[in-house]
Amino acid sequence: MSSENIIHLAYGSDDNYWLPTAISAASAAFGCSIPIVIHIFDAGISDAHYSELEGIIRKARIDALCKRHVIDKSMFVGFGEWRGSVITYSRMFIQEILPDVDWAIYVDGDTLWLGDIADLWKLRNDSALIQASIDPPTPMGAPSPEFKWYAERGLNIDPKEYLCMGLMLANLKRMRAEKIADKCRSFMKEYPCPRVVDQTVLNYVCKGTTEPLPAQWGVFSVWHGNVDMSGPACVHYVNDVPWRRDKVNRLISDVVMLWYAFGKRVIGCDLRKKYISSFSWFWRRCVFLALKHNQWILRLHPYLKSRLRNTHGIDKRVMVMLLSRYGR
Repeated sequence: MSSENIIHLAYGSDDNYWLPTAISAASAAFGCSIPIVIHIFDAGISDAHYSELEGIIRKARIDALCKRHVIDKSMFVGFGEWRGSVITYSRMFIQEILPDVDWAIYVDGDTLWLGDIADLWKLRNDSALIQASIDPPTPMGAPSPEFKWYAERGLNIDPKEYLCMGLMLANLKRMRAEKIADKCRSFMKEYPCPRVVDQTVLNYVCKGTTEPLPAQWGVFSVWHGNVDMSGPACVHYVNDVPWRRDKVNRLISDVVMLWYAFGKRVIGCDLRKKYISSFSWFWRRCVFLALKHNQWILRLHPYLKSRLRNTHGIDKRVMVMLLSRYGR
């Protein structure tokens, strides 16, 4: 079979993030219409957890192929940790970690695939180094602090071309030819503490050679607005990871419900019992529904809009269709 008809999907993970990564990978494999290889860049996953990770993926698709790449952390010496881990930097070096792969999708573990990932694979454009969705503005519409970071260092970048690298379709063959990994290392030496680690670096190093993906491939859970999710899409739970409901404003939104529904219906794991009490689930869902159907409440004060960001619901018809994919 032609390598073009095999999807290569990569994740970076450690032992703290193996379960969300497994669920995301399983959701990609579940709806995929062509063969898929899932590469795990392992920065410290225990053997027991890795075995469970593979088992979860194969519950979604029995023939999914998993490949474990144990990462030598010496490649990140001098790099600042991102939320306690350095594995996110592996995104800058994916073309070296997968030397025999020409194209790959790299995605964060706090994601859920809806529909067929092959629809994204078909968008590969040989003229681009990286394809990803435009990073959305902040909930209040203010410029991202990232652009201030660039400006303070005399680095020019067009906000209209700034991409969210949480999901990227990467032309690894061309990245190797243009020595992108070496350029990333040089950038890190000059600017050792980039604001959003690898995303800051890749946006600058690859500027002028990127291409935006349709918005549905980078649906931010916290403010997805009116993005159509009736077709293939990917939800990115940025600042809204479903397994953490430890703050008052972390509600049980429709997109959060999808994550739990997938876990229970497809892989047989009741994650709701693992992470959220029945009472917490009930009141958070009730508040969400009240806001979903009464958006005027958010206009009462700017604070509400900025803090209660995940209040957009999914159309009832679309929600029923999405849940029906997972069975009962």
